Amino acid sequence: MEIQLITIFCIIDDILRALKIKDDKQAKMSSSEILTTAIIACLFFGGNFRRSLSFMSLFCSYVLDESRFHRRLKKLNEKLESIFEALVVIFNFIPLGYVEEYAIDSFPIKVCENIRANRSKLAPTKEFRGYIASKREYFHGIKLHIVASNKGYIKEFIITPGSVHDIRGLYELPINLKAESVLYADRGYTDYEAEDLLKECEGIILMPIRKKNSKRFDALKQLIAQVGRKFIETVGSGVNALFPKKIHAVTLEGFIMKIKLFVLSYNIQFICNQKMHQNGV
Repeated sequence: MEIQLITIFCIIDDILRALKIKDDKQAKMSSSEILTTAIIACLFFGGNFRRSLSFMSLFCSYVLDESRFHRRLKKLNEKLESIFEALVVIFNFIPLGYVEEYAIDSFPIKVCENIRANRSKLAPTKEFRGYIASKREYFHGIKLHIVASNKGYIKEFIITPGSVHDIRGLYELPINLKAESVLYADRGYTDYEAEDLLKECEGIILMPIRKKNSKRFDALKQLIAQVGRKFIETVGSGVNALFPKKIHAVTLEGFIMKIKLFVLSYNIQFICNQKMHQNGV
């Protein structure tokens, strides 16, 4: 755990330096230490910042109280996506013995149980009322839309209200992939227009699992898509494993910030595991 902590701090510190994010001269706890504490909370303490701060007091010369820590972290919230993008660049240098492919999917995250939806303070409107087709049940919360690589990391992500359809998530994601890349998807992403646009404008091959009555149904491509997209389920399970039973937050902004931190933490954990594997640890 200590080796991971040092690795995480070094990665975060290097990225913040590259992004030219500087601290106030009076700051007693650096932004690198703030973000490292938040990531340690997501990886080992279920997102509990209080426990993470207590743990970090063993390694840092000065640790903020919980209230000031939340204020500093809130200021860094707008930088999380830039840090995530910088982190993704690092993955390009991880060697792969086969062609890199991608898959897209969405994962529902409950803000509260359905019976409490009408009293929810974090997500009070109906736009957060979503439907999980695989389980044939409704949920109240948000959706995490991700594009994952078969290397095992998350390349892109966005967060939307629960009612947003997967197709809309596809249109809102940047889909910044190399030409001739294959993007696997499930039945929820059947959209001929989006498929044609990606192929004609970006050279990206969208390969969804199709229904049998689909005009473009092909048995061979169906099998390839079913087998090809399995790695995104592994990635989704990995992110979900970091979540506690209940993600504690006072505001919706704070809830979404924690989800971003969990996604960022998953990718950083992936890098740490790769480095430890290379070093034979």
